[in-house]
Amino acid sequence: MSHRVSGRLAAVLLVSASLLTLTACGKPAEEAATTEETIPADAAPDTTATVEPAPKIDPASIPQLAYDYSFDLSAPDKQVGSMMEGHQEACTIAGATTCQVLSLTSRSEGRHGHAFHTLTLRATPQWIGLFRKNLANELKATGATIESQSIATEDVSLALIDQEAHIRNQTALRDNLQATLRTHKGQMSEVIELKQQLASIQSDIDSARTAVATMKKRVAMSKLTLTYRPASAVAVDGTWAPLKAAVADVGPNMVSMLTVIVAIGGYLLPLGLIAAPIVWWVRRNRKSAKPARPGQA
Repeated sequence: MSHRVSGRLAAVLLVSASLLTLTACGKPAEEAATTEETIPADAAPDTTATVEPAPKIDPASIPQLAYDYSFDLSAPDKQVGSMMEGHQEACTIAGATTCQVLSLTSRSEGRHGHAFHTLTLRATPQWIGLFRKNLANELKATGATIESQSIATEDVSLALIDQEAHIRNQTALRDNLQATLRTHKGQMSEVIELKQQLASIQSDIDSARTAVATMKKRVAMSKLTLTYRPASAVAVDGTWAPLKAAVADVGPNMVSMLTVIVAIGGYLLPLGLIAAPIVWWVRRNRKSAKPARPGQA
């Protein structure tokens, strides 16, 4: 019985709330306006308060960083070439706006003719990030390893600001000279001089614009250098590295010692040329000053 009463009470309350809502919605606009006027001033919401906008970030304050990635990879001998070709093909498929092949060099070294490859790319940070993730999976699948890696950054913000300010100043100067040239009524030599100045300023502007475009490209697309070496060559280099280093240092060490000897001789030779006559003259005077011994004619 109590459950039924509570259910009915809930239904009544629901119907009452619905009627109140319909009644409030059905009031005319005039009544709503009257109700608003009867609200005390203290109870009225403060409509004068304004929300402060979020501070804007000045693009000039964002560091413009140029990244330079370098990876030294070693792979099984038969997979070095295919790995390099796969990376080059992935860059080519991505398109010139995403990845560009800057250079590719191959050389053979050592008695066994090991092939070494160096692939230099320029790509967007997104492509390089995806490449690094895929590279980790590729290394696990092929048994290749990363012998060394480095990431270098260069902040070109100040250089960009300087070059853009230089372009604005030179452009204003060019416009002033052009206006002067249009209204100038002097001698022909003065006109020629103005045109030469204009040509020099325009050349300076073009050079600065090229520098700005190059720096912006370095920021938008990072440089990636990949060096591929056979695993057998890496193993040989690691075993004989101390001996190779010692043999390689023989020549420089000999040159360093000869340099020291020549430098010391350069200091002592002038002193010897000065001291030798003095010593000869002193010894000669001593011999002439000694008295002759008895029995010596």
